[in-house]
Amino acid sequence: MALLTGSYDSLFRYPKRKTVKHTNYAETDGIQPDLRRFETEPRKVSLNFMIKHRSESEFFNIHNDFFQTMIAPGYRTFNLENGLVYELRYDKTQKMRSIRLFDYGDGGTTFTMDFIEDGTVINQSIVSPTGGIRLKGMYAVDGRDFGDFGIHPDGDIGEVLRYPDVKDAFFDGRDYHLDTRMLRHKEITIKLWMLSNSQQEFAHNYQAFYNSFAKTGKQYLYIREIGGTTEVYYMDCSAFKVHWGDRPSAKFSIKLCIPVVTWSSGVTSIWTVLEDPDFGLLADENGNVIILN
Repeated sequence: MALLTGSYDSLFRYPKRKTVKHTNYAETDGIQPDLRRFETEPRKVSLNFMIKHRSESEFFNIHNDFFQTMIAPGYRTFNLENGLVYELRYDKTQKMRSIRLFDYGDGGTTFTMDFIEDGTVINQSIVSPTGGIRLKGMYAVDGRDFGDFGIHPDGDIGEVLRYPDVKDAFFDGRDYHLDTRMLRHKEITIKLWMLSNSQQEFAHNYQAFYNSFAKTGKQYLYIREIGGTTEVYYMDCSAFKVHWGDRPSAKFSIKLCIPVVTWSSGVTSIWTVLEDPDFGLLADENGNVIILN
């Protein structure tokens, strides 16, 4: 029986926060969230296994023994090489596929089991990162640079700079009142990558980064492109892809809420840009090439 490496994507994905209750007044910007508690939803973990077997009878013996172990009362403890210990309860099995027919000797069967994690494997006492990378200055949470965790933005930050929506204008039955417009809160998804020098460093910084957001109250996120700091709170981790080895790395996304958007961008000039969709060529209205992707 072997646990396949693709399982690490599911194991490392941060849990989703329970819905935060809030008030949303028409006469004020944003929302007023109740952040006195930090609670997470039970997390679904999908693990990919492979059974190696030399005969049909050997397969069914291993298959049945393993299944009985998984469905026994209580939680199953998984102590993995990533340095984390998971307490999971069995939910269901899916995607079972035989790699080789029994008639041809040695074979293997792969399958996916879904488990539920009710608590969290993350040690909440781990708050300070170790190691890190030299590339810094893009983001910081509560004064701690993302680079200290070995983390840096992956791709553009258009999601961060996207303008917030406005709240519905008051309508009295005849006219819309536009003398005052209030902004809505804003939810952003930040794509990130993470590097480490060892498995121990990766597991440590993985926990420390999550603990920077997984707490009561608001956090203060510094964003270089806006030249300042905004209040945020953690919502979810929408993706996690791990490359496991001696020096693990990962790509993942976290979803944050900005209760009140406090920055604005002053527009000093507007110009026309022409784009060639086939070659990525950008030019201004005078025909001058701006950039070639």
